[in-house]
Amino acid sequence: MLTYLNGGLPVVTKQRLSAPERRTQTLERVSRAFAAKGFVGTTSADLAQAAGVSQGMLYKLFGSKRALYQAMIEHKLAHAGWGDFPSDAKASEEEFFRSMAQAIFAKVEADPDFVRLLLFSDLQGSEFAELFHEAMGGAVVAAVADFLRHRVASGHVRELDADVTGIAFLCMTWQYAVGTKVFCQSRLPKAPDEEVIETLVSLFLQGIQR
Repeated sequence: MLTYLNGGLPVVTKQRLSAPERRTQTLERVSRAFAAKGFVGTTSADLAQAAGVSQGMLYKLFGSKRALYQAMIEHKLAHAGWGDFPSDAKASEEEFFRSMAQAIFAKVEADPDFVRLLLFSDLQGSEFAELFHEAMGGAVVAAVADFLRHRVASGHVRELDADVTGIAFLCMTWQYAVGTKVFCQSRLPKAPDEEVIETLVSLFLQGIQR
């Protein structure tokens, strides 16, 4: 923002953030700190440095490290869109599972910090891990299982346990996306996403079709 002195010289002044904007900015900054070390490994000093405020101010805003972590998770879940996946019941098996895999790859690449937070929550036994899984997992697993049950009933897919089969596809796709986009594992082939997705979907479909 520019203001002008009496002599006409421009001076840059910082625009004050509103309270909601400051809160959002703080949560985004501390999410990177938590994603690097998890809840247990991240200190109050780490959080204050990441947020660009004093430790006293940070606790004045959120009350405690645990309350800050919960607020950060809720903020992530509200804006990450992890519960939003394509689930067209009228699509073919190939169309359905390709679009699901494409969405998983895209979401992992767009927000690797979210993935790290989820993994740390699981590994450290955080009670907040369930928040992640409820928001991003339950609805997606149900959508895939419902699709498979419908295709089994219509005779397009062989008799199988829809819940287990759906989770198998999601885990296979998720693990590959996380391995390449979050951890950059060298042992995984460096192939274009679409090529990998086509391979994964093809292998999966060969296993479930009649």
